[in-house]
Amino acid sequence: MSATIAGRAEQRAAGTAESPRSVLYLALGFGLLKALLQTVAQVAMQHAGYGIFRDELYFLVCGRHLAWGYVDLPPIVPLVERCTQWLFGLHSLPLFHLIPSLAGGAEVALTGILAWRLGGTRWAQALAMIAVLLAPIATALAATLSTNSFEPIFWMLVALALIELARLAGRGITSGPVVARWWIFLGVVAGLGLENKWNEFFFLACVLAALLLTAQRKMLATRWFAVSVGLMVLLILPNIIWEMQHHWATLQLLWNDQGDGKNVHVGAVTFVINQIIAWGALMAPLWIAGVGWLLASRRVRPWRFLGLTYALYLPLMILLHAKVYYLAPIYPLYFAAGATAWDGWLRRAWQRRRLVPGYVGLHVLGVAITLPVVLPVLRPAAEIAYMQRLHLRPPRLETGATAALPQYFADMLDWRHKANLLADAYWSLPPAERAEAAIFTKNYGDASAVNVYRPDVPTAISGHQNYFLWGPRGHSGQVMIVIGESQQALEREFDSVRIYARDTNPYVEPYERGPIFICRGLHGTLQQLWPKVKFWY
Repeated sequence: MSATIAGRAEQRAAGTAESPRSVLYLALGFGLLKALLQTVAQVAMQHAGYGIFRDELYFLVCGRHLAWGYVDLPPIVPLVERCTQWLFGLHSLPLFHLIPSLAGGAEVALTGILAWRLGGTRWAQALAMIAVLLAPIATALAATLSTNSFEPIFWMLVALALIELARLAGRGITSGPVVARWWIFLGVVAGLGLENKWNEFFFLACVLAALLLTAQRKMLATRWFAVSVGLMVLLILPNIIWEMQHHWATLQLLWNDQGDGKNVHVGAVTFVINQIIAWGALMAPLWIAGVGWLLASRRVRPWRFLGLTYALYLPLMILLHAKVYYLAPIYPLYFAAGATAWDGWLRRAWQRRRLVPGYVGLHVLGVAITLPVVLPVLRPAAEIAYMQRLHLRPPRLETGATAALPQYFADMLDWRHKANLLADAYWSLPPAERAEAAIFTKNYGDASAVNVYRPDVPTAISGHQNYFLWGPRGHSGQVMIVIGESQQALEREFDSVRIYARDTNPYVEPYERGPIFICRGLHGTLQQLWPKVKFWY
């Protein structure tokens, strides 16, 4: 029976008017449109006064210390950041963000390809790609260069490989060159995905559990599955070795995140509502239909494990108090499935010509109205006023984020100015003190801003994330320029503490507006103090 169903699904996909080449052209067209729109948004953001995101500055510095791992991320993104700076420099936001813009385009294109392989016609492919192209969270995550930029690509390629393997298994083909190629492909993209972000581990675990719970478990009864797992482990092994050498630093960080109250924890209902809002409330019927179709439709029984994957992954993320965007890479698959389901349900020509264009048009209108809530395309004062008029702003992700602007927006402001203030404090010192002065910051944003924008001063140090592992760089601590610490705490450690300046930008987070101190006479040495400055959260 499953072979017959899979064969029908395959005939449906193959029997549409589109050839693989036409499907690729359609996907490429929508992908390039997405990249173009993201680039236009970058132009608007730079014009509005926004710059490189805080985490991107940190990743740039990590890229100067290439390694097989870091406290808070695997090695791929720092390497890409280093190449990006070498290729495009730091002056043009659209160029600096060209790679994530193209990655957003690839996400859209792969959505269309998945819809095609699930049996959707050109109409379904276009509908699925439009939904992801306009989705608020996909737009936001494609606006900066981070692990989130590439995560959907790896996950969708894994899904594509599994769809093909399930199709082959439905025809009784569980071995041979084609099966071998798909398993090898799956192992490589899954391994690279883990080298991009460890969050993929939970996705792969849910996929495996879903396969074991369905008839498609027979797909695993081949030596090529073992080869695939072996390739995956081989690719992630350098990062695992790094973790072992650094006492599983990432697990320490994740444990701290769960225990120190940094992240905002919401209930299960609010979490699900946030998922619906993040992907566009009007488009929710599309991906929800995709999940339900994969779970319940007899026609796609060979791919039921894909629906079950979501049923496992969503409660797991709720249980782990995940941030709303941790689920983002999984949704394009369900938009593809939902559009394919609608393709079968809306058979009448008038339904497709009138209802669906109107439905998409409403979504476009909603996205246009809420765009300044998704991306900082207006100047800060105008952004705040616009959100107040709409009575709408992105959900708060961290308990310490209390700025008038959303934290995501605020963290794109002021870094060059902050770096200049710290550098000015350094250059205000007498030559003898400059020779031994250190610049110390509480968080990696301030330290990275100095290290990226002001190479004329000593490399800034910090206890935050991987900066702790890079250490005090030989500084004695007798003269230090400090930001991010309280004056009372510094007075316990130094003979003299003086305020040099204060960042007064009203739009950044309050903890970023702290005074800049010049401190002299550390009690002991910086090497002795260093274990106390460790700040992993």
